[in-house]
Amino acid sequence: MAHLFILNPISFWNMWKQTQVLNRIQSFFNTIENNDYAIHISRFPRDAVGFIPAFAKTLPKETVLRVYAIGGDGILFDCLNGIMGIENAELASIPYGHTNDFIRGFGKNEDVFFKRLALQYNAPTIPLDVIRCGNNYALNHCVIGIEAEITRSVGKIRERMQKGNSLSQWLARKLHILFYYFSVFSVITDNRLIHQQYELDIDGEKLSGVYLGFHIFNSPYINDWHPVNNALPNDGIMDMIIHRRQGRGWVIHMLPLLFPRNKKTLPKQFIYKRPRKINVNSNEILRIDLDGIIFFETGIEMELLPSALRFVDATRRGYKGAGND
Repeated sequence: MAHLFILNPISFWNMWKQTQVLNRIQSFFNTIENNDYAIHISRFPRDAVGFIPAFAKTLPKETVLRVYAIGGDGILFDCLNGIMGIENAELASIPYGHTNDFIRGFGKNEDVFFKRLALQYNAPTIPLDVIRCGNNYALNHCVIGIEAEITRSVGKIRERMQKGNSLSQWLARKLHILFYYFSVFSVITDNRLIHQQYELDIDGEKLSGVYLGFHIFNSPYINDWHPVNNALPNDGIMDMIIHRRQGRGWVIHMLPLLFPRNKKTLPKQFIYKRPRKINVNSNEILRIDLDGIIFFETGIEMELLPSALRFVDATRRGYKGAGND
């Protein structure tokens, strides 16, 4: 087995913390016999998508490659897309990011297990479903529409602040909710988003019309919101929420209440589906959020790939889902 660590430097506003994590990896492998490991610091978004397959080609045939994503959901997304299609590849998460929504489903406060390299190194893998979204793959969620644009706006604010001094970088990690509220009222003035027409096909059922957007879940958490507690990445099906348009006044009133913390019930303005395949098209550009990464398309096809991923379970207790916090 070979071990490849992909570290996202943006997840560490303090360089000392990043160095500490790297030193722990090096110290650990100095104490064991199998020290076949490598560390790659991600240089730019999606860097790992190309680096991982290139690295895998240098390994002897039939070598098991365990890839560790060090950071948040963004680097986990990159590593997922990097290993898909590689035989004998496994994915692990070492959570140090601003958001680590996916591993929250393993249980409350279970991130301490994922930060212990000795547990990760010896842990078994479990099969998990993956959502194919066009040419990309998502482990946690796919969001289309107004909420994806809000995520993009929040990301732009945080990116500007992360280019500042240490205080600015620290505030960028702590003021997420404030950025969210600001972005809601900024995005809500975009008439194209509010009135966007979608052509929607869900397992052959046509539901075309004007919508604010769609949430497709493979696991339950997104920004501390988990409206579908039974969404699991090992049940062979996706969970989908369709957000019907109710007018700008309703959106301004409801959006800040729906998406931040601890909202577990859905208003009647949402339609709930459990599809296996989804097609979304529009004459306007689609704003698409895949595990927190923003894409733009005019159409996208999504389908679930059951048990397509081997994920390292440092807890050894399986994926629990929501409702544990």
